Amino acid sequence: MYRLFGLLLAPLLLLTFPVLYAFPRASLVPGGVAVIELGNSNKTPQFKFRQKPVLVTQSDNIYFAIVGLPLSLKPGEYFIHGHRGDDIALEKIFFTVVDKKYTTQHINIEDQRKVNPYASDMDRIWAEQKRQKKAKRHYSKSSVDVEFMQPVAGVMTGSFGRRRIFNGETRRPHSGMDIAADEGIPVIAPSKGKVIELGDFFFSGNLIYMDHGQGMISLFAHLSEISVTLGQQVKKGDIIGKVGATGRVTGPHLHWSLGLNDTWIDPSLFLP
Repeated sequence: MYRLFGLLLAPLLLLTFPVLYAFPRASLVPGGVAVIELGNSNKTPQFKFRQKPVLVTQSDNIYFAIVGLPLSLKPGEYFIHGHRGDDIALEKIFFTVVDKKYTTQHINIEDQRKVNPYASDMDRIWAEQKRQKKAKRHYSKSSVDVEFMQPVAGVMTGSFGRRRIFNGETRRPHSGMDIAADEGIPVIAPSKGKVIELGDFFFSGNLIYMDHGQGMISLFAHLSEISVTLGQQVKKGDIIGKVGATGRVTGPHLHWSLGLNDTWIDPSLFLP
């Protein structure tokens, strides 16, 4: 029998892992993750959710599927489907997503151009959006260390999923976690990975995209300094940059987004 680790079981997971790290916590809501036990088969499971490959990892010789749930997902019953190794038998495992109401955040940006860009800015913005979309959708078959570290010490000032209103104008929900810290504080890699995109972007300022493997992608934005190069392999805990206030910001902080099967999810679910 397959078991689904839901919200009530999530605290039990924390008891079985080191204090400094934590196995991902399930949160069966839009923007959350499903953590699905797949058993201890000697054949590697290969599953998909909505036609996207899902991350499969092992803990204590037990396979788990870690499934990203889009913020736009409606409450209801969903499933992952796939097979094990070279078996042709198709399996479906069902789970239920419940609703979550996210709060609204009103933000005042001094630079109105960062809210309503000039026409002359649009070619740059569109080109950067294409690069960011490609990075978010990047997929590699690398093994994944899902026990993450917090990338910088600081105060959580903007939580994932909040509906944001900039200077009175509604924008997309917040796609990551904001951590306020002094400018110049080092930012570390929360897990091992490869740098797949970086640069100075109109809205995000100095940013880094990192591929952790199997569709898990980190975005670090608003940096004052980038300390890595494109294609560089990074170890967990390595310094990758410094906290800054570049791009569309109200002050120095790190914006950290975490993607899974091509959707942004709540990064806090991967922290102790």
